[in-house]
Amino acid sequence: MDSEITINGIRLTIVETYEEMCRLAADMLLERIRVNPAMNLLLPTGSTPLGLYGILTKEYSGALGQATFFNMDEYCASLKGQIALIPETHPAGYRNYMQENLFGRVLPKATHFPGIENVQEEGYYDRLIEDSGGIDLCLNAMGEDGHTFGFNPPGTSFSSRTRLVKVNEGTRGVNKNITGMTTPEYAITVGLLTGMESKEILFLVSGKRKADILRKVMLAQEPTPLIPATILREHHQCHWIVDEKAAVNLK
Repeated sequence: MDSEITINGIRLTIVETYEEMCRLAADMLLERIRVNPAMNLLLPTGSTPLGLYGILTKEYSGALGQATFFNMDEYCASLKGQIALIPETHPAGYRNYMQENLFGRVLPKATHFPGIENVQEEGYYDRLIEDSGGIDLCLNAMGEDGHTFGFNPPGTSFSSRTRLVKVNEGTRGVNKNITGMTTPEYAITVGLLTGMESKEILFLVSGKRKADILRKVMLAQEPTPLIPATILREHHQCHWIVDEKAAVNLK
């Protein structure tokens, strides 16, 4: 059974399991799609949304055909001193990940990834999003160090836009442990402000390994770039959905 708690003015919905978290998020997303089938969605990769993507592809694939998907990030490599996106077929690549786990099964109207243009011109992707009408709904998660909206590590400015970043060693290590693959050293990622400009956010936190950082996010005296996910406390329409394992330190 779902329960709700409020900490520092933020209401969290706590569900018992990861599966229930994904089901609730999928139901909320589909409610919005029924009202606005042509909505723009900003989506993450990583392990947290996989269960949700599974529900969408198995049960609701036909509902997403008019939607436009914007992905948060993609890995890059430095080749002879030049930065380039890794190939679309690279097993660690996010274009490959999203094609296999979502896009190739629901066949949306359009899909976009931040491109290499953002190396020379920060925010290029943001303008594409703005020209497309902005993000109606963002699905979001966070890492064990509090990074969120893609690769925005501790210390990232709250005004950051889409740009090239060097992926920190902690995140690379966690990702390698999860995937078994070496994580590329660089990425193009949306910024914290990019994500916060979404009209609505579903923020998912799951698992015991996120319990410590969730507690820090909720109990911080005020939002701080030292814990990037604290910025979500400032969003007027962010829904916090947390499973019991992640919420264990909040009780």
